[in-house]
Amino acid sequence: MQENQERKVFREGSYAVDDSVKRLTANMKQAAKKVVGTRFPKVTSKSLANNLLTLPDCSEGKITLVSIAFVRNAQEQIDSWIRPFEREFGGDEHFAIYELPMISQGWKVLSWMIDSGMRGGIPTEKHDNVITFYGDYSDYQEALEMEDTQSAYVFLLDRKGIIRWRGQGYATPEAENELIETARAL
Repeated sequence: MQENQERKVFREGSYAVDDSVKRLTANMKQAAKKVVGTRFPKVTSKSLANNLLTLPDCSEGKITLVSIAFVRNAQEQIDSWIRPFEREFGGDEHFAIYELPMISQGWKVLSWMIDSGMRGGIPTEKHDNVITFYGDYSDYQEALEMEDTQSAYVFLLDRKGIIRWRGQGYATPEAENELIETARAL
């Protein structure tokens, strides 16, 4: 009798988990739908190469993958999207990849140290494509539907800076294929 009750609780509990995962997935898809078709908001900041750049203007005319993270430990998530994109389109002048770390204003006084650490861990040829934003990023969070600051976000922009695809977290094989196919279609 006790064992049957435990199985029932386990089954009911596992259904609750499944439902929450389904709700989370639905929320992510809904957020993506809200931003797809809108222009990527302008972000101006210095790259690791010390050049002042404005996204999406600096990538106009190119199909561009922009990744955004708020915390250092989201880098693996970003890499899970960038690596397959680089394999497919790396070296093609019609494509560009930008990383956009968003760091709160409180860290601005240590920006020289943070940027120096990033320069040490990122190949020099990519320094102009890493644009670090220091400041209040709440407007960007709202505009791009980025609620979870522990998660990485990726946006595929067309040649005019319009968001054509959005991803979040780690790339799955299905999402990776969707990203690549969308980029090819553009």
